[in-house]
Amino acid sequence: MLRLKLRLILKNKQTRLILLLTLSVSLIISVIGLLSYSGYRKGLDTELNTPNIELLQINLDVTNRAFRESDNKALDAAYSRDVEAFARLQTDEKSLSNNASVIERLQKYLKALSSHEEIHSAEVISFENHALVSSEYGYLPDWDQAPDTTWVPWIRDIQRKPLLIKRRWYGTNHENGTVELLSLARPVVKDGQVIGAVLVDLDYDRFFSKLYIHLSNSQYVYDLEGELIYPKLKSSVPLNEMDRVLKELDVSPYAYVEVGGMEYMANQTFSDVTGWRLVSLVPMDKLLKHVKLARNMMLWLAFISILAGCSAVYYYNYAAFRPMKRINSLLNSGYKGTRQGGLYDLEPVIGKLVVEFHRKSLVVERSLPELRSKYIEDVIQRRMGIQEMRMKWEQYFSDWDGSSLAVMIVSIDRYSTWAASFPEEDKMLLKYALNNILLEWLEPHWKAVSAPDEQSGFVVLLQFSEGEDGATTRTGADTDVDAKESVLLRKSADRLIQVVGEHLPLTISIGIGHIFSDIYEARQSFVKGREALGLRLYEGYGRSHMSTDSMGEGAHVSSAAGNRNVEIIRAIESQEAGASIKLISQWGEELRLHRTSPMQVYLSVHELMEELLKWCMTHSVTPPDQLVDYHWNQILTLDLPDMEKQLFSIVADIGEKLAGHRQSKEFVRVQEMMDYMEHHLHLNIGLQEIADQVHMSVSSVSSMFKEETGSTVYDYLTGLRVKKACALLCETHLKIAEIADQVGYRNENSFIRVFRKHKQVTPGKFREINRCSNGYADPPKGRHFGNLEDKFED
Repeated sequence: MLRLKLRLILKNKQTRLILLLTLSVSLIISVIGLLSYSGYRKGLDTELNTPNIELLQINLDVTNRAFRESDNKALDAAYSRDVEAFARLQTDEKSLSNNASVIERLQKYLKALSSHEEIHSAEVISFENHALVSSEYGYLPDWDQAPDTTWVPWIRDIQRKPLLIKRRWYGTNHENGTVELLSLARPVVKDGQVIGAVLVDLDYDRFFSKLYIHLSNSQYVYDLEGELIYPKLKSSVPLNEMDRVLKELDVSPYAYVEVGGMEYMANQTFSDVTGWRLVSLVPMDKLLKHVKLARNMMLWLAFISILAGCSAVYYYNYAAFRPMKRINSLLNSGYKGTRQGGLYDLEPVIGKLVVEFHRKSLVVERSLPELRSKYIEDVIQRRMGIQEMRMKWEQYFSDWDGSSLAVMIVSIDRYSTWAASFPEEDKMLLKYALNNILLEWLEPHWKAVSAPDEQSGFVVLLQFSEGEDGATTRTGADTDVDAKESVLLRKSADRLIQVVGEHLPLTISIGIGHIFSDIYEARQSFVKGREALGLRLYEGYGRSHMSTDSMGEGAHVSSAAGNRNVEIIRAIESQEAGASIKLISQWGEELRLHRTSPMQVYLSVHELMEELLKWCMTHSVTPPDQLVDYHWNQILTLDLPDMEKQLFSIVADIGEKLAGHRQSKEFVRVQEMMDYMEHHLHLNIGLQEIADQVHMSVSSVSSMFKEETGSTVYDYLTGLRVKKACALLCETHLKIAEIADQVGYRNENSFIRVFRKHKQVTPGKFREINRCSNGYADPPKGRHFGNLEDKFED
């Protein structure tokens, strides 16, 4: 019951409006409260954090200054001659008596050093003999006899560290110590070896009495090993929780931490002299007390507004359920004392309606038009099997009936020229407008779905609507129905062409495939429609074509087209005025006379375009713009007159550039090389002889010849020799060795190897094959060479 009520409540517009306003107001209140609190916290960071960091910096400067003064004294002592002499002094009686004056001067020096009010005492320690001199108790030959030995466990660390700073007690252990000290040690070095140490002991209490301590915060000092240096008394924050505070701070200048249920602002700074870390903790409870109260009040106000909105929704919808409650009471009126379904019996009925509505909504939400368009594209391109095709057809086209189907191909005429006249954004908008016009014009009479067809148009799947304009569902008289539907479809296509021409700056041609009933036949209908659209080649732009229209024969076009392409290229090379254009004009007249299959014509022109482009690249002629940007779709949307104009323009452009190229110095030089090679084939010439003939270097000849002809000098010369050898083999009775000599090979085996590499047979076999084909000799028995003669044509 609750689920049913929620469904009905959420579907009501006024209810949704109340909920939206309630949530919006509560969200605005919450955001204001949180932003105010955040703003105050940021301001607090600025106002409070800066003074605390400055206070820490002041204390850091105080400690650094004191340590620098003591460290300078320790360094002076470490480099003193008496200190160095004592560190190397032997402990036998003779050495002591001879150096008594050194020990006496050193003790006076240490007493003078410790006379500073912050320095408690000073010692010089010898590592070689374990002796020491102290300002407190003088000379001792063994440091274990000293009244103060708490420095012994760590003093040898000075051998790997240039400075040691330790907190310790004066005495033999921590429990019995009397005075707390901060000891600063510096090494005594002789010849790169640490032989002793100077230990300066600072009075702990005097040293830290100079720190500035704020009443509301707690300050801590830690050394490099993380041991607590200051304070030595109990603080407001438990020391066992300070390790967690240090981890949260890491290397940040400040952070907010929680210790013992209270929030603190922690600040820290580091000393570059001692390596100490100075940390300050400031309690935040008093500072944030009123701000937190204001924030909490704002959040409670937001919660109260949500409750008020929900109450309004409940009260507003209370009346909506009165009829249902009345139905419930009527259903249960005759069954007192028993629990009946009543209103619950309505839920399955309502649930079924809701599920049906939800299913239809899902179809809309899944972008059915886009799915249908993608489906048509996949069917045309054969990207799915029959089972998947029919399953998706039933799923996406459940509202289509069993009427006939047809495929219509809409193509923009002169697409390349049209596309070049508009920027990309305008071109996309015009295509979008064309698609909308197609669907809107066809919609009253046909069910239509469109999909992109390459770049130049659309492919449209159509179904004849029952009872409109005489279109009917297919019955036993399929032929009559197909004829009637074809006539209606042709009329709609002609009218569509006219409408597009009136509203858009373009013209279209339409190809219509045959009528079919099974979606599996859509691909065949598309192919027939594409063939029908090809009639644009002969009949011009802005027309519709059915698959039943005449397509032409074109039986012998492939070989003839290949020969014609060769003739056109030879005409361009001959530089005969108008020869290539005349050939193209003759070709156009033949096409109009015989109406050759359009697809074969397009294929022939496509091959010619590619051959022209390849020829330009091979002969170092800059191709025309039409060839540089050439693609297959560029000619598919042209009629025959426009195709001829394009070919005229291309061959004329190539002819002009070729004429200019042949006047160049490089072309003339290459022709001289070719003439020299052709007239001196009988000599054993090479690249050096050719270079000498044209008075150029070998590298220049090689690069120039390659750039102009696309071939190397060696390959061209070898081709000439093999061609001349073929002629001599067929026309003379000379021996193979004699022919090899006449084409520049002094070694018969070298000639046979080169000839077989180019012709795939030996010279003798080549002569035998060609004489048999020319009738000069009987064919050899038991050998079949098929069409090998085609392979040896030059």
